[in-house]
Amino acid sequence: MVSVLTEKLVLTFDSVNYAMQAEKAFKEDEVEFKTIPTPREISSSCGLSIMTSLDNTEYASKKKKDGLNINQLWKHTKSKTGKSAELIE
Repeated sequence: MVSVLTEKLVLTFDSVNYAMQAEKAFKEDEVEFKTIPTPREISSSCGLSIMTSLDNTEYASKKKKDGLNINQLWKHTKSKTGKSAELIE
């Protein structure tokens, strides 16, 4: 049995500009997040990602559908045996 240490939502973007637009939207909506280098488990054309709680998946998905330029949503898991990423959308 794998012991999960953390599970987070990671959002990827096609450009740094799109990542900055998402930062602004998250701040305006008072959603807690952290801007991070894109984890190596996730392939993306932009080197910046946003990491937030998995509880914000519905919020991020709605923002994407409303036109915020989010490329993909990932579930990023850190365990004692390593890190992994699962595509959500």
